[in-house]
Amino acid sequence: MLKIIVPILVLASLIAVVVSLDDERPRADVVLVHGTDLFTLDPQRMSYLHDLRASRAIYEPLATILPDGSVGPAAAESWDVSADASRYVFHLRPGLRFSNGDPVTAEDFKYAWRRAILPDTAATYSSLFLGIAGARDFFNWRSDLLALRAAPDRRDEFIDAGSFPPEEADAILAEDGEASFQRTLDRFDEMVGLDAVDPRTLEVELEGPIPYFLDLVAFGTFSPVHRPTLEAATTIDAVTGRIEEDRGWTKPGRLIGNGPFELARWRFQRDCRFEKNPFYWNAESIPAESIEAVVIQDPNTAILAFEAGEVDWIPDVRAEYRADMIAERLAYEDRFEAILAETGDADLDRTLGSLPPPDAGERRNIHTVDAFGTDFFHVNCRERLTNGTPNPLVDPRVRRALALCIDKDALVERVTRLNETTSGAFVPEGSIPGYQPPEGLPFDPDRGRAELEAAGWRRDDAGVRRNADGDPFPTLDILFSTGSPRYKDLSLALRDMWRRELQIPAEISGRPGNEYRAQLEMGNFMVARGGWYGDYGDPTTFLDLNHSEDGNNHRGYASPRYDELLATAAATLDPDARFRILEEAERILVEEDLPILPLCTYVTVYMYEPDRLRGLTRHPRLDQHPARWSVRR
Repeated sequence: MLKIIVPILVLASLIAVVVSLDDERPRADVVLVHGTDLFTLDPQRMSYLHDLRASRAIYEPLATILPDGSVGPAAAESWDVSADASRYVFHLRPGLRFSNGDPVTAEDFKYAWRRAILPDTAATYSSLFLGIAGARDFFNWRSDLLALRAAPDRRDEFIDAGSFPPEEADAILAEDGEASFQRTLDRFDEMVGLDAVDPRTLEVELEGPIPYFLDLVAFGTFSPVHRPTLEAATTIDAVTGRIEEDRGWTKPGRLIGNGPFELARWRFQRDCRFEKNPFYWNAESIPAESIEAVVIQDPNTAILAFEAGEVDWIPDVRAEYRADMIAERLAYEDRFEAILAETGDADLDRTLGSLPPPDAGERRNIHTVDAFGTDFFHVNCRERLTNGTPNPLVDPRVRRALALCIDKDALVERVTRLNETTSGAFVPEGSIPGYQPPEGLPFDPDRGRAELEAAGWRRDDAGVRRNADGDPFPTLDILFSTGSPRYKDLSLALRDMWRRELQIPAEISGRPGNEYRAQLEMGNFMVARGGWYGDYGDPTTFLDLNHSEDGNNHRGYASPRYDELLATAAATLDPDARFRILEEAERILVEEDLPILPLCTYVTVYMYEPDRLRGLTRHPRLDQHPARWSVRR
């Protein structure tokens, strides 16, 4: 035993040294683990989850996602929406300040949103801004301007395409970079429906109603930036007119935000520290004075750091033995089943913390929380496969047969062993207030075999399924990426279920990530691993993937009825009526047509002591806001 304990104690001591090395600051009030370093603290360039989580500490958009998944006010104290839901007027709180004391104004939001729309910025989420009136046309105009300046010999090509009249093209080529950028700013004001009416009023015109626009406004990339800081870090290329920025503006000592915390330290691949912003409008309500994220790449080391008391929260437990840890949590829950059955999600941590401590073989500091994502498999709906042979999966009865023969309980209990919430729907249950996903198809092998036979695939005397022409059912190839054991394990389980329940030949085919993605995008598969996390709090963040013209519709699914329902919902202003239309669209998707085979809601596995860490939400959006976190010492 001593041989085991000593290395653990040494490792824990090393972790403590690394956390505190070269810095005399006291331990932060809340310490969490990042599996990798931050990529950027530029709000308009963010896309990774841990970057966006950090953005909530140092920036504040106009709105915020509340613990129950609804939208509430943040930097804006209120807003007005026109009757046709195409015009929003945001009213900023009085006295808003950046972390250096400068006032926060509507112009700062306009400046930041313009950065996101400009193709120069290469913002991952620029598409979220393109519903603003004129934004898409401006984006295309600016892209063409940059392309013209980079290749003047293409002048006639751009003129013939209607990008510029001849006199404008000539003017663009004759002016220097600064003048070209000023032209861009003027054109933005002319084209885009975004106006800082006064220091506290931002007016937004949309191309048409976007029912979830407030949810977008709460996203981190819609945060303001400190204009003097950005302007000092920005130059204009004299030849191309393209914006070039010194990315160092996001480093400690230079970064200025408007959120509840300010960046105090950021050491590459080691840690970052945030300390309370004294100029934040609601600073008195922030329970923590400081927050620190330490980079621990090895998942086992992260757990050791937690057990040693060096960190308070692991937001993504990835150790190979996490299924065993979850089993210990379930054992603890079994002991207090009656008490916990009467506890809602909002009070679960408080209740857990009040119960007697775990016995041997139990734990209560591991938590599986439903995420805003669904694990599923794609089904190729095209008439023919890429090799030219007929595709039996073009018939929705065959696709329904596959779905009816998936034992999802067995998958989450014995394959993933994470006990995820099984699902027959695409939109995660309970993730969007007011929206009720359909049930989907149950596990019913008898019905599945009936569907397959109704599609003409009957067993002959030798037990081989053949169609009316005598052709045997082709081997069902299940494509997966080899980056995670989960994908292979699920593919093997589905293969065995379909072989056993439907008596059809099936095999699995693993490909490296890039090759798997290429095969998927080419439609070179029959069934393939899938999965999707929602970007915003509306059913369309999932349902749009199956529109016949969507770029993520790798399945070749095309249903005029489904597309029409999505179009009708987009034109419906009444929120309840719109949700009912989308519910019907999803019912068609997961109970009739089955271009996807939903398995379960993804889970995120947290590690924290429920009687110590406060302020986390269990809502599937998992919008964990640092302004709510605290630790009881």
